[in-house]
Amino acid sequence: MNIPKLITAAAIAILPLAAGAQTKFERGLLIELYTGQGCANCPPQATALKELVANESDPDRLIWITHHYGYNSDSLSIEASEAPGRLCGISGAPHVIYNRTLTMLGRGVPCLSQSGTTLRDYNEHLRSTQGKSFIRQEMEAGADISIDIDLAYDEASRGLQVRVYGQKNEDFAAGNPTLTAYLVERSWTGFQAMGYQGPGIPTIDYAYHHMNPVRTLISSAPLGDAVTFDDDGHYEMTYELTVPQTVPNYPYDAAVGQVETEVNPDSLYVVAFVANIDETPVDNINYDRDNIRVYNAAKCDLGDNSTTGIATRHATTGPAVTADGGRITVDGEDHGFDIYSLSGQAMANGSLGRGIYIVRFTHDGRPVCRKVIVK
Repeated sequence: MNIPKLITAAAIAILPLAAGAQTKFERGLLIELYTGQGCANCPPQATALKELVANESDPDRLIWITHHYGYNSDSLSIEASEAPGRLCGISGAPHVIYNRTLTMLGRGVPCLSQSGTTLRDYNEHLRSTQGKSFIRQEMEAGADISIDIDLAYDEASRGLQVRVYGQKNEDFAAGNPTLTAYLVERSWTGFQAMGYQGPGIPTIDYAYHHMNPVRTLISSAPLGDAVTFDDDGHYEMTYELTVPQTVPNYPYDAAVGQVETEVNPDSLYVVAFVANIDETPVDNINYDRDNIRVYNAAKCDLGDNSTTGIATRHATTGPAVTADGGRITVDGEDHGFDIYSLSGQAMANGSLGRGIYIVRFTHDGRPVCRKVIVK
């Protein structure tokens, strides 16, 4: 029998706050690049984003994904990219959207879309003038909602179960929170127009290393599924799917031939984010594009069990951590570990209320941190 690999990613860090302030959760930042294989100006923008990520001390909290939308359909265009593209007003490429939030970026005019070069240069400008980059300042601001991802993946059947859960604090202000989850491929190679050379734009192979094209939608709706919270502010959503062998392109704006591209499960990861979706027209045409912001984002590989900046992924081959009747046990023992609330308060075992707790212990000489839900 094939045993699915259980993998966990959790935005569990609690940021220090002044007394009386609301708990802030570690924040992942979503960067969406709208691009196209026929776009000669797109590769330099991808290069700028690579430099942006490389210059940050915690690059794995920069969750960069690529939508092939805005510059004609191509072999990586999928239907799931059309709805967010239209929501964000994308009508060309390249465009970069940061957390689906209007930002000034030093230009004096708030914009939803900018270039990768603008974002990179502004990030470095603040680093040199204020001693802290734009991205670092945004990360340190924290989030008002946490995101945790559990994956169970069976390599033989390509069956994947995705469980996304977390908690909001009292400052969480989204009026219509939605959860969107994508299956993203870390590396892919195909043709790309690299610039004008001679009488035409050449078609050449281009390695989309770390450009992270969105391969398929996991959540039910392209703009996300409605998030509901229990009385304690917790939410949880579970999805099941079969990782496809190939993905067909989607001709969103032109008649193109059907193209099937192979999907490499070793290069796949899940991205999940909570955003507000307000589709109320403000001028009978456009949405309020200052009300579709992303509040937090996280990612988790289907692959190995290494550590990333935003989370620790681990296969559940270590000690079993369970909760029953308000008591947590590790490998059947109810001692030898520490329990903390999400706010970082040490908790006594045995009379724990409903909620999410952090369990810390040592296994094989290494520190281990697990999240446990007490129901």
